[in-house]
Amino acid sequence: MSRIILLLLALTWLTPGQARPLYSSGFEPPSIAPLFPVVGGAYQLPPGPAADQLRWLVDELAAGETTTEAEVIAHFDPAWLAQIPVAQTQAFIASLRSNYPDAVIRDVVGVTPIRATVVIDSPGGAPPHGYLNMAVRYTSARRITTLGVSNYNGTVQYPADQVLSLVQAADKFATLSSAPSLLVGRIGGNGQCTALADRNATVPRATASIFKIYVLGGIGRMIADGPLSAATSIPLIASEIAPGGAINIEPLNTPFPAGDLATLMMGISDNTATDLLHAWAGRGRMNQAVAELGMAQPTLLTPLLNISEQFHVFRSFPLAEALSYVNGSEPFQEQFVVERIEPLGPITAYPFFHVDLMTSGTWKASPMDICAAFAALRRLPQGSEALATVDAALGSQAAQPEVRGDFDRVWYKGGSLAQVAGSFHVLTHAWMLEDAGRDPFVVVAMSNSNTGGIDQFAVQSITGRILELVSQLP
Repeated sequence: MSRIILLLLALTWLTPGQARPLYSSGFEPPSIAPLFPVVGGAYQLPPGPAADQLRWLVDELAAGETTTEAEVIAHFDPAWLAQIPVAQTQAFIASLRSNYPDAVIRDVVGVTPIRATVVIDSPGGAPPHGYLNMAVRYTSARRITTLGVSNYNGTVQYPADQVLSLVQAADKFATLSSAPSLLVGRIGGNGQCTALADRNATVPRATASIFKIYVLGGIGRMIADGPLSAATSIPLIASEIAPGGAINIEPLNTPFPAGDLATLMMGISDNTATDLLHAWAGRGRMNQAVAELGMAQPTLLTPLLNISEQFHVFRSFPLAEALSYVNGSEPFQEQFVVERIEPLGPITAYPFFHVDLMTSGTWKASPMDICAAFAALRRLPQGSEALATVDAALGSQAAQPEVRGDFDRVWYKGGSLAQVAGSFHVLTHAWMLEDAGRDPFVVVAMSNSNTGGIDQFAVQSITGRILELVSQLP
């Protein structure tokens, strides 16, 4: 079956003191409610701007439907229509309807308030399926700003990787960067992580945005302790605008529920959502979360910098001064943050770029550390708002197709750092995969390279194979 690759993009964004213990001693949940339940063969999406627009679009793909000019104007943002006029947008939707008549969502890769990535096809349709990406505005009429559909042939794995054993896949992953660390493990009933396969699993590597798990841990503590709820309104303020934030296009003072910010931080790695939550919780709670989430060497992450602060280390100081921070003692770093970094505010100028610091002078943790963080977060009190918020945030993204359907719960966070687009110095992926009544699996794949050049598709293929193999384990 041959289908035309369809892709339209309208906008592009660069991609406390002492407190009681937060986490229980351990439990095995009797059941795990899916974030995206399937009812009558159809995925049920939570309410929100992106999900609402996605439902409308899928309805428009019913055979015999016609998308009117008024519907296009009602559902697409003026910024989209300025580049893709109404008639062209109508033709695009008609071509989708022709390629995928009566389309349904066959897999949810990720859904957040402003972004959705799903696989669509006609019922029972064979590959290639449609890999659909959508973005919408959070405010105003919440119209579509980005929509693209491309061919997906049913796997992210290269043919050579589809026959690898777990040991062979681990060995191959170790060849994909100069400084790899890999853990394929399980979280036991005591909350301890054990390895099924690993390569340097206790060696800390640059995490890129995986550090946001610890920000989420600090927010989880605030919700569990009471000074914050998922519904608490946090305004978008200029002092926390960070590079690469998708919500940067929204008006200042736009109110975001804390739960939405948490989901944006994890589901699309939104940097401004991260800095808003980091500021709201405060560095004290952030640092405490690092310790409580089981870091073997907490000082590798503390003082826990937000996005702009870390970018200041890369970009705002002469190398000698940046290295004095990176190599300084914890008290020196705390003082440097207060006296030199915080006064700079959000990063807007880039006088330097110390590329090596992307791997040597940044957030660091090992795969075992990240597994311990997952283990701690899943032990938040059952039925609590804290666990519900964490579950919604970490569960909003699976990163790849063909993952979510194999488990009751899928948590994911990844990250990347690059000097130039597509040439990664840091590329990281971390999944927790759980079925009720069974010990969860954890897959953490961390690639670091001082010289860049990490191939994201080679890493995707190998991690896809590892995830497939894990889904087959007893």
